Amino acid sequence: MSRKYLTIEEISKEMRISVGTARNRLACSRPMPPNLKAGRRRLFPEDEFEKWMNDLIAKDTHNQSCEEVSK
Repeated sequence: MSRKYLTIEEISKEMRISVGTARNRLACSRPMPPNLKAGRRRLFPEDEFEKWMNDLIAKDTHNQSCEEVSK
């Protein structure tokens, strides 16, 4: 089974941020999907990226539910 990797450009498009913002987040150790460095390139395993995004969505949905209860 071969694993598919996404580039920083593809990740940026999915996250709806600029490539520059993605690079800054990586440089500043801000939250970003799991990745590895291959030479000068950053590669993101597609399956881990999807899991990371789903976890963020679930966390956001949970936080919104908690906010509604506290109102």
